[in-house]
This record gives sequence, C-alpha cells and structure tokens, in this order.
Amino acid sequence: MGNVTFDHVYKYYKGEPDPAVNDFHLDVADGEFLVMVGPSGCGKSTTLRMLAGLEEVSEGDIYIDGRLMNFVSPKNRDIAMVFQNYALYPNLTVFENMALGLQLHKVAKSEIELRVNRTAKMLEIAHFLTKKPSQLSGGQKQRVALGRALVREPQVFLMDEPLSNLDAKLRTQTRMEISRLHKELQTTMVYVTHDQTEAMTMGTRIVVMKDGRIQQVAPPQQLYDEPRNLFVAGFIGTPQMNFIPGSIVAIDDAYYFRSKRLELSIPEFYFPRIRSAEGNLRSVVLGIRPEYVLSEPEAVERYLEWSVNASVYMREPLGSNTYLYARMGEESLTARAEAHTPIVPGDSATFVVRMDKAHFFDRDSGLSLASREGDRP
Repeated sequence: MGNVTFDHVYKYYKGEPDPAVNDFHLDVADGEFLVMVGPSGCGKSTTLRMLAGLEEVSEGDIYIDGRLMNFVSPKNRDIAMVFQNYALYPNLTVFENMALGLQLHKVAKSEIELRVNRTAKMLEIAHFLTKKPSQLSGGQKQRVALGRALVREPQVFLMDEPLSNLDAKLRTQTRMEISRLHKELQTTMVYVTHDQTEAMTMGTRIVVMKDGRIQQVAPPQQLYDEPRNLFVAGFIGTPQMNFIPGSIVAIDDAYYFRSKRLELSIPEFYFPRIRSAEGNLRSVVLGIRPEYVLSEPEAVERYLEWSVNASVYMREPLGSNTYLYARMGEESLTARAEAHTPIVPGDSATFVVRMDKAHFFDRDSGLSLASREGDRP
C-alpha cells in the first residue's frame, strides 16, 4: 500500500517570518497520481522534499502506509525520486546507474539483472544499457532517471519538475510515457510542476498551491470548471480567465451584473447561489473563460442579450483557432474565435459573453460565490 498522509504540516526556515509550507493537510490514496502545481516559491517542492525526507518537518506529521515518517531517513522510506537534473553518475553505464540503488539495498544480482532489463525494455532504453550518460540525449537521460526509480519498485514515486529540461516535443512524449507507466504500474505518484498543462493532463487530482497554502484540491476537469477562488481561476487555463470587476444588482425579480461598461442579465439558475452568497454583492468579479466569449454572427444572434462591443487590439492565430484581445474602455476581454475569423486589430467588434458559463467571485476574499464558509480547499 502506498497511501500518504500529510497531517497539518508546516515548514519554517530560519529568518523567514512566514512558513514556506503552511498547514498542508491532505490524504493521497494508494495508486493515485497527485500533481502539485503553483508558481515558483509556492512551497510545492518543499512539501515533496519533506515527504522524501530531504527537508525536516517543522510541525505536523507525514505518514506513508500509516507509518510515521518524520524521523525516518530517506533511504528507509520506500520511496524513489526523479529530479529535474537527472542526477546520473557520469562514470557509470546506464545499467550501473539503474542498478545502483538495488545494489545498496543488497538485492541479489540475478534479481537486479531481471529488474533492470525488464524496466529498460519497458522504457525502450535496453539498447543504451552499456552506454554512459554523456552519450545520451536529454530525453534518453530522463528515461534512465525514470528507470532508476522504477527498478526500486517503491511504495511511492516522487517527481520534482522532471520534464523542465526537455524541449516541447520531448516533454509531450515523456509526459505521455509517465502517464502510461502509472496506468500500467498503479503505483502512487506525487508529481511537482509549475506547468499547468502537465498538471491537467497527468494528474488524477491536482493540488494548487500559493504562498505555502493549498488553494484547491480537485480532479483536473473540476478544477477547471469549478475554481474555488480567483487565484485558481486565473492560474488554471491558457489564456487565463477574463476578470471584470463590478457588482450584482437586483432589478425587479432578476439579477444583473453591472460594471462601468456592461449590464448583463444573469441566468435564473444562479439566483439561489446569489441569494445565499456570503460576500458583498456590490463588490464582485465576473470571471469568464475565453472559449465562452464568442464573436461568430450566429452566436451573437442567439445570445443577443449578452452582447458587448469592444475594440480589438491584438490577434493571435494558433492554427486551429484564433485568440482576439479587445478592450472596452479600461476593461479587457480575450475571446477564442474561429481560425479564419475576419476580425483584425483595429476593428470594433460585437462579442457575446456567455453568462450561463460565468463565475462570480467576492472581490475582497477572492472566493467564488458558489463556495461556502468553512469549505476546505
């Protein structure tokens, strides 16, 4: 069993007023692929290093399979770690690099040969076993580093930015390889990255961190569709979600979002959330993803009540679609349009803001109006 528990874990560094990791509390199920994502300095790598035993826990407890790990040395934690810089021994062959950890654990020679050959075949590096790291490309070195971890057959795999040194094509290939290996091995993996694409495509659950704190834990699609706060909404998704400050006002029996330039009706299914919202409705932020800001004539005709006029200042063609960047006075709007949209910079265009796909956040707390006080991230 490879379940992991972080029980209210803190990490303090001498001379720093705030903890690098602040009340990290989470259960990782056996066989789960958990991805920790966030900007640089958010505490994700520090959390991983505490799990690995490379950093001391300041407060709280860490358990692997129910066993307290706080004072257990890294070599006795039954984990294997893959680093950003590969950490291969240049004087050893690929076989020797992969076998070293097993040799240190006194595994029988025949068993070492069996595991290394089997893992090398799985990773398609069997023909590199007699080569030195200097003879390999970056992608091949990363596969060797993965193989060195896999042969250990640990309870938990830890990966700290393992793909950041690879080019875009190799990163995509290796990402798919790691996902395939997880499905095949069904071993617990805890993976740290700053790349949201890696997080969204690989994790069974994602932990979003900021300033040492967990912001939200959820499966990838839920994280995208139901962000708990402004930070998560802005961090997940490329281009990021549009944010427009304003207020929610009641007119007769309906609600409207109002800003300096806009007054848009809010669909009726939002009304119960708005009535029970604990934030200040006079100080909210409308969030809308670019794919729900439409410019096609048929969309404008269908959703005429949600149409707005804006001046386009930039166009970003990406082949399969085009992003349009527009301004409404001080407010900005990003829209995902068809690849061959005729709209160009300088045009004044009509866009539809799909209010049935909108999010509303309290401007002061940053929390989604769909959240409740006391909700754990």
